[in-house]
Amino acid sequence: MAYIAVVGKQTYRIDAHRDEQQRSVTLDGTTYAIDWRAIAPVVGNEGAGHYSLLIAGTSYDIFINKLVEKQTYEISFAGQRFEVKIEDERSKLLTELVKSGTSADEAAVYAPMPGLVIDVPVEQGASVTAGQTLVVLEAMKMENDLSSPIAGTIQKIRVTKGQTVEEGEVLVVVTQRV
Repeated sequence: MAYIAVVGKQTYRIDAHRDEQQRSVTLDGTTYAIDWRAIAPVVGNEGAGHYSLLIAGTSYDIFINKLVEKQTYEISFAGQRFEVKIEDERSKLLTELVKSGTSADEAAVYAPMPGLVIDVPVEQGASVTAGQTLVVLEAMKMENDLSSPIAGTIQKIRVTKGQTVEEGEVLVVVTQRV
């Protein structure tokens, strides 16, 4: 699975691989064999705890604490502390596509990836709330609810149930209520 990690102002793409023989991680295109073990996980704090990481023959003690902010972790190792925000690549893409279609009075909902439209539960001219599902897209054997980034009125629906769409294609346009 691919993740995006943000440390300060630096962004990294991380692909985690695991088969029965070995674990590896690809960081910005470079693959490393790793051995990652939980030493003392913290109950009730997902991902938090004390871990051992062996990479390129060097062992590191890693301490992780999940912060209150969603998907943000405090990671300490080798005497240094980092705040790291981690998102899976698919969620980050969905968020960016919705934000990129938003203007002061109009928003477009884009296909985050190629897929099949399996439902369009709204009609042109209908009033919608921010977060309301506008299109259900099936991609990679998963259903993705694509929601309105703003409250408003459906200006244009550019897809129909059963239609195949390409990544970046405009699916629905919403005009903000005034």
